[in-house]
Amino acid sequence: MKILHLIYDHINNPWVGGGGAVRCFEINRRLAKKGHEITVISGNYPKAKDYEEEGVNFKFLGISRNYILSVFSYALKAIHFLKKHAKDYDIVIEDFAPWNPVFSRFFHKNVVLQLHHKEGINILKKYFIAGIPFYLIEKFYPKKFTHKISVSEETNRKFGFDAKVIPNGISEKLLKLETKGGDYLGFVGRIDIYNKGLDILIKAIKKLNVKVLIAGRGKEVKKLQVMIKRMNISERVYYIGYLSEAEKLKFLSNVKFILLPSRFEGQGIVALEAAAIGKPIIVSDIPELRFVKENGFGISFRSEDEWSLKETIEYLLKNELLLEEMGKRGKTYALHFTWDRIVQEYEKFLERVTQENLMKTSDKINHINSF
Repeated sequence: MKILHLIYDHINNPWVGGGGAVRCFEINRRLAKKGHEITVISGNYPKAKDYEEEGVNFKFLGISRNYILSVFSYALKAIHFLKKHAKDYDIVIEDFAPWNPVFSRFFHKNVVLQLHHKEGINILKKYFIAGIPFYLIEKFYPKKFTHKISVSEETNRKFGFDAKVIPNGISEKLLKLETKGGDYLGFVGRIDIYNKGLDILIKAIKKLNVKVLIAGRGKEVKKLQVMIKRMNISERVYYIGYLSEAEKLKFLSNVKFILLPSRFEGQGIVALEAAAIGKPIIVSDIPELRFVKENGFGISFRSEDEWSLKETIEYLLKNELLLEEMGKRGKTYALHFTWDRIVQEYEKFLERVTQENLMKTSDKINHINSF
């Protein structure tokens, strides 16, 4: 198949670089190895250049000057690209975000909308009146698509859909990684203070004498650094920047446990990666992260409650046997979520979409010819 994948985010995007971009790269490079021809269209950012890697062609559209211009110009340029080139592909995948819908369903009959998470009322909490258009886009736009993929049943529930659930995954090499107990707690992910609950984390750590390393990149790095300094915790909370894949593996293998205090999530690739390495996780009790506690490789705290997070950290620090048991359960759980397994299901779904529409077209032709 010739596959066109439209997603604003990219693994090297300094403003975002989130789980959706990781998923895009990991799945598409495996599809390319299976013989499919893949083109990924992403939003522009400083120093971005079109390139090819592992059989996947990456192209960047829009203005790279700043994040806001990049987000909105990407949508306009992607729509223009679809008008000219959509018919060159067998199927189009659109990763949905309310900030930049590209209306792919108007340009191709074989279209799949991919859903990661629903922000819902959080859009209005964060952006107030300015968030109303995006709140409405998120509410109504996905309903226009026949074929959808979501990363979890909880994402389905929030959107009110029965989309095909194909979860996120992890690299097989994580399962073989040798780990040891570290002297620090860790957060790794996109630096989005509200979404990831980093303000809650900082407030909780203010009340504790523990070392915390925060890794990742995003548009709010400076804001995070100012927050750490203002709270007078610079001597025990360190922002260590973006980690390469090798650096992230070392970070995870040496951490005591992972902190994921998000206000909303998709499925949380970091949670799966930590599980694969045998590291326990503390998560907020949002429905999207319920699977961590239900499968026994982490515990939860009351979302947006720094006192609850503080007490949960203290509890886990005092229970070495529990940490060890959670680590073992995490490795067992993660066995079912390797990218190689997931890409097989993903490929079958794309093939089914194209075949269904091909059969519909054939039936129409036969019907016309019968007269």
